[in-house]
Amino acid sequence: MATSEVAKFTTDNDSLSTINNSRTAVAPEVLRFTKDRRTLRKKLLLLILLMVTVSLVAVVAAFIVEKTKADSTVPETSLISKELCLTKECVLAAATIDRSIDYSVNPCDNFYKFACGRWEKENVIPEDKSNLNRFGILQDQVGIKLKSLLEAPIDLQELQSIKKAKILYASCKNVGLINERGDDHFKEYVIKEFSGWPLTFAGWNETRFNLETLLQALNRRGVMPMIQLYVGIDYKNSSKQILKIDQPSFGMPGQKYYQVKRNDTMLMAYEHLIHNIGSLLGFANQSSSLEEAKAIVDFEILLANISMPIEQRRNSNLLYNPMTLEEIQGNYSQILNWTKYVYDTMAQLDNAMQDFTSQEIMINQSPLYFERLTTVLTNTPKRTVANYLIWRFIIFVLKTSALGEKYMNLLTNYNKVLFGTSSERARFRICGSYTTNVLRLAVGRMFIENNFDPDSKIIGLDMIKELQVAFDELLEDLDWMDDPTKVVAKEKNSYIAPKIGYPEEIKNDTYIEELYSKLEFDENFFENILIVERESYYENLRELRKPIDKEKWSIAPSTVNAFYNPLNNQILFPAGILQPPFFSKTYPKSLNFGGIGVVIGHEITHGFDDRGRLYDKYGNLAKWWSPDAENKFKAKAQCIIDQYSNFTVTDIHMKINGVNTQGENIADNGGLKQAYRAYRNWVKTQGKEEQNLPGLHFSNNQLFFINFAQLWCTLMTEGDALNRVRIGSHSPGEFRVIGSVQNSHDFATAFQCPVGSSMNPIHKCHVW
Repeated sequence: MATSEVAKFTTDNDSLSTINNSRTAVAPEVLRFTKDRRTLRKKLLLLILLMVTVSLVAVVAAFIVEKTKADSTVPETSLISKELCLTKECVLAAATIDRSIDYSVNPCDNFYKFACGRWEKENVIPEDKSNLNRFGILQDQVGIKLKSLLEAPIDLQELQSIKKAKILYASCKNVGLINERGDDHFKEYVIKEFSGWPLTFAGWNETRFNLETLLQALNRRGVMPMIQLYVGIDYKNSSKQILKIDQPSFGMPGQKYYQVKRNDTMLMAYEHLIHNIGSLLGFANQSSSLEEAKAIVDFEILLANISMPIEQRRNSNLLYNPMTLEEIQGNYSQILNWTKYVYDTMAQLDNAMQDFTSQEIMINQSPLYFERLTTVLTNTPKRTVANYLIWRFIIFVLKTSALGEKYMNLLTNYNKVLFGTSSERARFRICGSYTTNVLRLAVGRMFIENNFDPDSKIIGLDMIKELQVAFDELLEDLDWMDDPTKVVAKEKNSYIAPKIGYPEEIKNDTYIEELYSKLEFDENFFENILIVERESYYENLRELRKPIDKEKWSIAPSTVNAFYNPLNNQILFPAGILQPPFFSKTYPKSLNFGGIGVVIGHEITHGFDDRGRLYDKYGNLAKWWSPDAENKFKAKAQCIIDQYSNFTVTDIHMKINGVNTQGENIADNGGLKQAYRAYRNWVKTQGKEEQNLPGLHFSNNQLFFINFAQLWCTLMTEGDALNRVRIGSHSPGEFRVIGSVQNSHDFATAFQCPVGSSMNPIHKCHVW
């Protein structure tokens, strides 16, 4: 650039010199006499002029550079610091980042393929998984650490709760004993507790069928088919618990798996699974077994079709329908005797509710479902209803891996059709996950002792504060929200309760022991599962009259994920996620803000997405938006819905559900924007750019976005992709990256993407 400018400048001045010389009249004789001397003088003058010109251009160039710096339009590569971060983790991070990048892709054409293209080519999905991503890889690494802890010999001096975790884990791992026991004990249990499964029990008698009694028996075993009855937080008064009734979940992954053609491959695989399990248990009537299995699926299709769609359930106001028990009985008496069902349920508690009456307020979360259920049950034989309800218990047990190898092979074949997996997960992973879910804090106690640096908690809390400051700054920049609503939004942000690493109670021996005092395990895994589910059921019911402990953790510290709870206005980051590539105290801040910083911002933004915004700073369902701000928010959110609805998952040729993923998409966009603002605020406080990673020719601004993108490097089977499109609330990883950077001016600046390029479209969607 400089050479061409100098050349052009020199040419112009040569022309000017020629013109000026032509104005001097010289006699021919003088001209002849002085020709050689004048030629030499002219050459000297031209040389001097050239030197002056070069010096002048250098000065002008220096001025332009300084002016460019002042305007912050300098190319990002000039922001690369000569100082390098040479810690072990920085060197490993640099190698990991470099090994994932496909340098043949222009980041402005497809940033996901640029950041993750090589990673996709050099990784394969394990046979026991339907997807592979950074979250899953890190969780697998945590699983190996838990394996070592749970398989260590029991120390007589350790806590009883830790001993219980090891016993439960060992009972799950003991496949030899599970196979040796066979299924006779299971058959006997189903007959004793549920009067048998009609499909496999010749002694089933329709005259003895009682829906209330069967539902209660199933509820105590962790299964709530057809009707859910449980205690939950009151949306409009988050300081108290309340009884709720709701539509059920399903045997297949979700509602949309049933809303297909009747001969759909996955639906038929489900029907075959029912029939094959029945065959192993022994049919009551071989000739009618196919029809009975079909009737079970047909009945569940009816339940799916009368259920409220997941898109509508995003609005908590539609779920909040308070009724007295007496009103519920009056409205839906044709389904069952609600008074008896609820009274008998509460009477199971150690201390029955003395003040429980027919005027007890309950929340009906799906009125239309219960209205329609009346008609469905009226037209369905009791045998089919019983077959379906008990099937839901059987598939629940099947998925816990508590039955023998023959049953697990059938489940593996079914999962292959649904998700594309071709083998069962490693047994230690199945058992480690189950034990962790049951004894979260006991397992967490073991995990944090050797796998969590207390400094991470301090740094994490500081980053949360920095992200909250960035949110407030971005809030001020919004042109669509009125000032009074901004004030309330800032208040809600300031009230967000951060939880990092683990709860302090985890170190309290008395607290941990009391928490799991009602659980006692032996070598029999099936019976252990029943103990867990019974206690979990009763523990939930006991919460009805208790004050809510908003400090209580419901997440295992070893979890590699993060959470926002709108009813507590709480963000939670377990110890499991505070590890590379998300976080390291020795990382450059660009990686930490591009990793855990984006995750923090994501969770903060959930407090202001399409669902979280409905709750106030105390976690109560309330109106705190002005009508104008609410209408403008919906328009902004619609932009996000439309943008993501146009993304096509190429493997299955289906578009993303922009409505169902809008909350996560809004959070992704807001989190990225907040984290980048917080990072640049941090750089300002330092007065200079920070150290760079070795071997990478990227600025720290670019590294911020690259680390963010590589968190979402993902491989999916077609089955997993279909699952995400049908029922997922998260967009596939590729579009979490592309959608976010397409809306980011900061990204476009960092990578100097031309306006109108694929990653820097003219039209952008902005909510927060």
